[in-house]
Amino acid sequence: MKSRKQELTQLGEAALEQLRGPLFSEVRRKFANWRDPRARLLRQRKRAKRTAVGSAASAGVFGAGAAASATLPGMWAALGDMGWFLQDVSTLGLGGIAVVSGVGAVNVGLKYRRLMKTPLPEPQPEPAALPSQGSAAREPMQRLRDAEQSLHRALAQLTSAGAGSAAADARGTADSAAAELRRVAERLVAVEAAIPHAPEAQKPALRADVQRLREELDEGLDGYGGLVAAAGRAVAASGASEQKYLMQDATDRLAGLAAGLRELFGPDGPGADPQRRSDRP
Repeated sequence: MKSRKQELTQLGEAALEQLRGPLFSEVRRKFANWRDPRARLLRQRKRAKRTAVGSAASAGVFGAGAAASATLPGMWAALGDMGWFLQDVSTLGLGGIAVVSGVGAVNVGLKYRRLMKTPLPEPQPEPAALPSQGSAAREPMQRLRDAEQSLHRALAQLTSAGAGSAAADARGTADSAAAELRRVAERLVAVEAAIPHAPEAQKPALRADVQRLREELDEGLDGYGGLVAAAGRAVAASGASEQKYLMQDATDRLAGLAAGLRELFGPDGPGADPQRRSDRP
């Protein structure tokens, strides 16, 4: 029997883990969004538009001030000769500021136009939650999440280099394969959760299932890594005739892997129902 102190300690650790997970996930998500090329381009557009509007407004205000100073000599007449001098100074000063602001508004406006013509990159995938510590599925899912980020950056480079069709094809196949790998990981976690409640005689079979599913994950990640590597080679060879064939070859290979995973771990596959597996004699 556990003491009351031990039970409270375990409850506290569990509560801390629950709080830590969402907090770290939110920080990771915000940091990833801040680094996302799509979000960066949107920030640049917003900043350029704001600066252009501000510069144009400043040019208008100072220009109006200069015009008023030049066309309303009555404002300065009471000051005599000093008034005429101050009129010239204010007219030239306000006019100069208006010209500088206008030039700045034109430059920033041209930059904003150029940014608006730049195609937006694909949105960066949201960092997926990982299985709990100690699960055999955690390390493969960590690798998959990191590989997805790397692939996203490589495909964004290929899209900007004019290989949008190959990049879109690779992205769709990679998303399909990643979804299949995560379904395999979910089954692995379910089998792990069933082990403590299974009869002793059936636990070795369940542990063997965990090992088999882990091997399938590792095999799938090797295929996914092959696409990431091919995307990197294609980025390095951007503009070369071999680029298209590199991407197409890796995409076809990963498409076959995704289809194989769907067939192996589909509704009627060996990993479909861990509870049913544990009920076998």
